[in-house]
Amino acid sequence: MQLSEAQFEMVDRYNSLLHTVEEAFEYVVESFENYERTQGDQVLADIFSALSQIRNTNENLVSLFREEKALVTDILKFEAVIKEVEKLEIQFEDQTLKQQLIKTNIFPAFQAWKLLMQKSLEKYTNQ
Repeated sequence: MQLSEAQFEMVDRYNSLLHTVEEAFEYVVESFENYERTQGDQVLADIFSALSQIRNTNENLVSLFREEKALVTDILKFEAVIKEVEKLEIQFEDQTLKQQLIKTNIFPAFQAWKLLMQKSLEKYTNQ
């Protein structure tokens, strides 16, 4: 499948967003031990906003790549990340549990999915 220039740009920006979210997670995780990283909660809020953007863009990608069944399956695996984030909503006030969920569940789930997506989109981002 050959992407139009606009489609390529969307996929490229999407790929960049995934990388930015990963860097933001790294900052948040580091802020748990490094108290000079004082913006951890704000960055976490930005991550949640970005995850919402990713979810919305995923709908467009599913439509765009509807003939690429394996890629659509990979895109839909993002819902596993969302399920991990939803666990945090219940425990958001418990700082220790919040940190644990982010470090051991949410960030690793996002990283694994991001790597999967980057590999799946590779043939489209290298056009």
